[in-house]
Amino acid sequence: MPLTSSQIDQVVDLVYATAEVLGQEIRPAAAGLIAEDLSAYPFAEIGRGLARCRAELHGKLTLAAIIERLPSANAHLSGNEAWALALHSTDEQETVVWTSEIARAFAAAKPVLSGGDKVGARMSFLAAYERGLAAAKAEARQPEWMVSLGHDPQRREIVLTDAVSAGKLPAPKVAHLLPPPDKPVSEEGKRQRKRVVSHLRDLINKPGEEGARQRREAREQEEVRRRELLEQAGAPLAAMGGR
Repeated sequence: MPLTSSQIDQVVDLVYATAEVLGQEIRPAAAGLIAEDLSAYPFAEIGRGLARCRAELHGKLTLAAIIERLPSANAHLSGNEAWALALHSTDEQETVVWTSEIARAFAAAKPVLSGGDKVGARMSFLAAYERGLAAAKAEARQPEWMVSLGHDPQRREIVLTDAVSAGKLPAPKVAHLLPPPDKPVSEEGKRQRKRVVSHLRDLINKPGEEGARQRREAREQEEVRRRELLEQAGAPLAAMGGR
């Protein structure tokens, strides 16, 4: 949101004061131009940027020095960061969240990359990206993040969730691209789940119980057979003792 005329007047005063602290005289026309060029940035950021200039600069106050200290003016990825991100788009499984500047620069470099010249493709990308970045900064345009969807649903969820957490994308904008949240389980659902778990437990334990029963019956039969054999062996001895 552009600054109001009152805020621009305050920025002019801050520019005068900052230049004076740095031992510099600045003309009214120059201070007005600096304030006008800064009017596309948040007022609070401009105040903090000028405060950093007073604390950090040892030379003259310049527009470039102020903009360098404005977070929103430096929200775009660097060339190397943008190139690394763009390379992910070559994998059709990967979901990529990038800006129009990155997408256009990669479109220019892709034919070179497809020809197998990765170094040449990177140089082509960086040149195109720097041109796009210079235009965006000249117009004080913030990065406009957009989504290039990949086929892997799990990677898609991770990338989009990270983008929302980083403030690159609003949650409502990507809600339809994410799997629906788990619905709460109803009381009837909980009871049904409990019955299923109980039934599965019975099925798991049944073979063990059946095996134990069979072993117990086998031992009992073995004991009965042993007693029968002892009785049979004892009968002839008793008869011999009778003679």
